[in-house]
Amino acid sequence: MKSFGRRLNQELTAEFVKAVHSREPVTGHTHPFYRYPARFSPLFARAAIKMFTQPGDLILDPFMGGGTTLVEARVQGRHSVGVDISSLSNFIAQVKTTVLSEDDIRAILSWSKHLQTYLHCHKPSERPEKWIRGGYQRNITGKTTWPVRKLLEQAIAYASQLADTRLENFARCALLKTGQWALDCRKEIPSAEDFRRQLTVNITEMCEQARQFSSLIRAVDLDHGNAAPIEVHCVKKSAKEIKKELVFDRLGAPRLILTSPPYPGVHVVYHRWQIHGRKETPAPFWIANCMDGRGASFYTMGDRRKPGLSTYFSQLFETFSALAQVSDSSTLLIQMLAFSEPSCQLPRYLDVMKQAGFVEDRSDSLANSHDGRIWREVPNRKWYANQKGNTPSSKEVVLIHRLT
Repeated sequence: MKSFGRRLNQELTAEFVKAVHSREPVTGHTHPFYRYPARFSPLFARAAIKMFTQPGDLILDPFMGGGTTLVEARVQGRHSVGVDISSLSNFIAQVKTTVLSEDDIRAILSWSKHLQTYLHCHKPSERPEKWIRGGYQRNITGKTTWPVRKLLEQAIAYASQLADTRLENFARCALLKTGQWALDCRKEIPSAEDFRRQLTVNITEMCEQARQFSSLIRAVDLDHGNAAPIEVHCVKKSAKEIKKELVFDRLGAPRLILTSPPYPGVHVVYHRWQIHGRKETPAPFWIANCMDGRGASFYTMGDRRKPGLSTYFSQLFETFSALAQVSDSSTLLIQMLAFSEPSCQLPRYLDVMKQAGFVEDRSDSLANSHDGRIWREVPNRKWYANQKGNTPSSKEVVLIHRLT
């Protein structure tokens, strides 16, 4: 087994280990734009990027989710490629990594000010018939949820007033954030007035976050000088198809693959909101103007109830075999994940990784467990089920691999 422990910078090592165990809420840059399920901490991504890469390197996240890796890579002057099979993931990551000018931000704030006079439950709304027929308003047209649904319809229609697609997507992301606040896993649905008020707060906060992020990016690019412009690529496809991306021909192999794949056997709802308990709605896709039409197993590499998780591990092998083909001897692969049954699933996971072409690389200077790995406790973890707190999936492990 290889070991890189002796080559690690002590200060960066301490920062990385601290970031792994951080329980701080997700803040900073554009990360608060949307609460994507099972996202890892920006502090973890930031520390890993600082520790294992240099400015101008390429970073890959084959399960990019809400784009945490891409945002952190961008502010540290690294190229990045994010891949996800979900159109919602791609929408969120693109909005989070978009640089806006001061004129752009003023236009959004002006739109928001006029929007408030447009939103009212007693005013007609433009019904999105195509989306309704497709079931995208399922479970949000009930007695308590219809006011929020109607205001969302009005606001989405009014978003077309923003002539620039980037600005319209920003507005839709603000509606997505506010819709999630109002509907997802809520015992009590807020009133229309509360929704209007929160939407204003969210747009104002997001504009300030976008202003700071964009200012930072411009400073990073200025320091970057005459080198090739920093690139950010959000790709909607399965990670199994990543070898077809021509960006690797131009930028070379990724120096770091930093990701959090679907957790084997753990129920995570990536593509729906939970309404009044277990009722699900695909409304996020309607708000983001991107199609869905897939079941949960499509986003988690297989049904967790399938005996032996055979589909999951088959998909895992195909995915990491493809990642091995775009990697080289300098590529480091870092994953954070959890298991529903760690004792049997972790050895199998590592075996599949080995078959796909990756060997585990442990370090005594990073490990906090007798198995030579980094484990962390996730307090009060709840996976949309009657499991909370001290369950197997409340423990996450950081796995580090290189090509065999």
